[in-house]
Amino acid sequence: MKKIISTICLLLVLAGCGPRWIYPHLGWLIPFYVDDYISLNREQNSSLEKRLLRVLDWHCRTQLPVYAQSLRELAKDLEDPRYPISYERLQSYANQFIAHWRELSRQIGPEMADILATASDEQIAELVQNIDKRNKKFKTNYVDIPLESLAEKRKERLTKDIKQWISRLTAEQKQAVSAWSDQITPLAADGLRYRQRVLTEFQNLLTKQRQAPNFKEAFVALLVNFDQMRTREYQQKIDINTDLTLKLLIKIDRSLNATQRTYLLKRIGSMASDFDKLSCDPVQITPSVQ
Repeated sequence: MKKIISTICLLLVLAGCGPRWIYPHLGWLIPFYVDDYISLNREQNSSLEKRLLRVLDWHCRTQLPVYAQSLRELAKDLEDPRYPISYERLQSYANQFIAHWRELSRQIGPEMADILATASDEQIAELVQNIDKRNKKFKTNYVDIPLESLAEKRKERLTKDIKQWISRLTAEQKQAVSAWSDQITPLAADGLRYRQRVLTEFQNLLTKQRQAPNFKEAFVALLVNFDQMRTREYQQKIDINTDLTLKLLIKIDRSLNATQRTYLLKRIGSMASDFDKLSCDPVQITPSVQ
C-alpha cells in the first residue's frame, strides 16, 4: 500500500508523460498497483474504489491548486539570473514537498486502514510477503553491489532527471553532478535496515492490532511520521546528502544558459497549467471485474 502513495507522487511530479495523462487515469492505475501487493475480494475492491474517489476528489479540489501555485512561485524565483534563488528558498520548496506528502498520508491513511481492517490473516501474510520481496530486491539492486557502481547509477539517474527539466547539460554541469555523486554518503544499507524496521512495525500493527479501536490512528501515524523510525545516524546522513543536493541544484541554477533557463521555465509553467486544468475535473473510477 505504501507503494501506491509513492507511485502517485513520483508520477505526478517526475514522469515524462506528465500529470494531464496520469491523473485522470488514477482510478484504474491505483487498484492495479494495489493488486501487486494484496489480493482484494470483490467487496474490498468496491470499497477501495469508493474511498479512492473521495480522496481524489479532495486532492483535485484542495491540493492541485496548491501545487500549481507553488510551481508558479518557483518559476518566479528562477526567472531572473541576476537574482538567483537562495539556498533557504530552495530548501523551503523541499519542505513543502514533505508537507504535501504528509497531508496526502493523513487523507489516504484512514481509508487504507479501514480496508486493511477487513483483511484476512492470509491477505495480511500475502501483503507482508510482497513488501518483503521488494525489500530483498532493494538489497540486490542497491546494497549488494560495489559502491562505485552505485555512485555511477546515482550520477546517471540524476543526470537524466535534470535533463528532463533543462534539456542537454553542459560539460560543467555534468562535472558538477559527477562531483556530487562522489560526495554523497551511501545510504543503501541504512535504508534497508529502515525498511525492515518499518515492515516489522507494519506487520505487528496488522497482525495484532487491526481489530483494536486505535488501529486507524496508529496506522495513519505510521504513514505520516515515517521519519520517526529512522535512527539518528541514518537521519544525519540524509541531512548531509540533502544539503549536498540542494547546493548542487543551486550551482546548476547559476550555470544555466539562456536556452536552458527558458526550457526550464516553460516546463514548470506547463506543469502548473496542467494542474490548473486538472483541478476539480471529475475522476473516473472504473468498476472492477471479479
